[in-house]
Amino acid sequence: MATDSERAAEEMVARFEGTSGMYFRFNVDQGMQNMQNGSWERLGEAMQHTKAYLQKGETTQKLEAAVRASIERRGVISTPHAAGKMSHDVDISIRLTGFKRCPAPTPFYTGREVENTQIIARITSENDKLRVCVVYGLGGSGKTQLVLSVIERTWDNWDHIIYLDASSTEAVEKGFEEFASAKNVGEGHKGVIEWLESCGERWLVVFDNADTPSTNIRQYIPARGRSGSVLITTRLPDLASLADGPDSVCRLSGMRQTDGVTLLVKIASSGNQYLSDNDTKAAEELVQDFGCLALAIVHAGAYIAHSRGMTIAEYRSLFLTQRQRMLEEYNELPVTAKHDGRGDTVYTTWRMCYDQLKPESRELLGLIAYLHYDGLSVDIFKRAAQQMHSKTYPLPLTDLESQAQNHIKQYLSTFLDSDGSWDTVKFARVMADLTSYSLIDYDRMNVVYRVHVLVHDWAKTAVSPTSRLATECAATLLSLSIDGNEDTESLAYKRQLGLHVTSMLMHNSNLGVNHLEYFKDVFLSTGQWSQAAKLIKQLLEVFQRELWDDNPKTWEAVHCLALTYINLGRYDEAEQLHIQELNACKRLLGEEHPNTLTSMNNLAMTYSDLNRWDDAGELYHKARNIAERTLGSQHPHTQGFRENLTRMQNKRQ
Repeated sequence: MATDSERAAEEMVARFEGTSGMYFRFNVDQGMQNMQNGSWERLGEAMQHTKAYLQKGETTQKLEAAVRASIERRGVISTPHAAGKMSHDVDISIRLTGFKRCPAPTPFYTGREVENTQIIARITSENDKLRVCVVYGLGGSGKTQLVLSVIERTWDNWDHIIYLDASSTEAVEKGFEEFASAKNVGEGHKGVIEWLESCGERWLVVFDNADTPSTNIRQYIPARGRSGSVLITTRLPDLASLADGPDSVCRLSGMRQTDGVTLLVKIASSGNQYLSDNDTKAAEELVQDFGCLALAIVHAGAYIAHSRGMTIAEYRSLFLTQRQRMLEEYNELPVTAKHDGRGDTVYTTWRMCYDQLKPESRELLGLIAYLHYDGLSVDIFKRAAQQMHSKTYPLPLTDLESQAQNHIKQYLSTFLDSDGSWDTVKFARVMADLTSYSLIDYDRMNVVYRVHVLVHDWAKTAVSPTSRLATECAATLLSLSIDGNEDTESLAYKRQLGLHVTSMLMHNSNLGVNHLEYFKDVFLSTGQWSQAAKLIKQLLEVFQRELWDDNPKTWEAVHCLALTYINLGRYDEAEQLHIQELNACKRLLGEEHPNTLTSMNNLAMTYSDLNRWDDAGELYHKARNIAERTLGSQHPHTQGFRENLTRMQNKRQ
């Protein structure tokens, strides 16, 4: 407990008179007047008075101001004047008021060693030209912290470090002007740039958060500077063209899983919380849920550390059911519990990008949000657009399906030219808008787009239609893109859709049979027999109820389900279905109809799989004989029946 603190306080007030955001005094006086030195038995009482003092609104505001001043690290007085009273008439040229100092990286900074090494090697390399390095990636991937770590490690390499908020033209020019005023080097931002080009000293200029295309960062980069380097952080991949070579470009996405877990545990346990084995396992799962996104990890860790009764396992349980709410909770933390000055959540950073998108780009992001986040091919949209006017469905469209059909057709029409052909340039323009803000990435190796898992989840909340209509629109897009052909190209396309169909069904168990009719073909083409059987059973139940037993669609479903059961080894169930199918074909089409003969052949194959050779042989002979008489001995059906009979006989021997 301090004594004679009032005199010291008066001296400090006098010393920093005329400044703001420099000296903050916190003093617990209520209830402490009568305490004597060595009154240890009254420690609890002192703690209670201290707690009451800290809960005052005035104290909280002052504490937040002190923390903010510490984080911003703005120079207020020069070092020579810090030890004594500051005169009011100090020459402005030796004052540092308004000059933004470079912040320090978070004390919890973890990982990114490869990227650190790469950037440091580039900006400190010995050559005779200006070095420009660009770090780009999704908002929240840790670009700023990486650059701050690089600056911290190379601090002694520079005579001058100019750290600029590059979010707008005004902010960049203001930062340069403040440096000019503080260092007395030229006038305005142009004067500083000219001075950097000719000064011969070692300098580093950092353009942080250059996320607005209209700012045109290029105009603020010095044209030369043998001892100078430039670092740019941005969400705009196009700014990578400003770098002096491919080795000077660093693209950030998710952290490495092990680094992400280390970071989460480090922050979450900073409040001395005990971490159980269950928490350690939950940390690994939570980092995976976050897609290893640095900002989400930091914010979750800060929330857990601040909420004393919260464990990592409990946080993850809440996150799985309330994703947006839990990530937005960071906003509610006091400034003393936050780990950055701005306090933007991941959703806030993405929303700023979303607001700059063109309307058609927002629409596309909304559709993507209800597909799977990986394997997004142009073919999905191209095929849907080409087939949308000729598509047929087994049942009349519901009101919701009609609404979604009209919406999708209208949207896809924007990517067709006057002849109704697919316009690659128009679609590429929209995708470029999304990639230009790093909201989606392009995988050149696999020729597909992908979205970060958290962006994908957030995009569902960003779109304007109701969730039900949005889901129906995405399902319509998918089903429109799937045809009934079995050529090589069509089968290859369907095999690419497995993740999308699975994701669609997982999040909407009430999709209508008009979509399931096409989704089943995806599972059949990928050999996912169990999933296919489940969809076909749903189709069959609806067809039997809505179309009755005499409709060909009903018996197509029976036939398809029987073949699926054979692939699953469920031969007895397949036999019963084939018998039903054969009887229906005889009744509806006649015994000599090609479809009836095919049904005979299928039942015979099932008997063969069950080693019922006599039953199989009888049906093969019957189908072959009828085919020879009605179709001719050279007809493909006839030859197929003959080959199956021979194959069965060889197998029997």
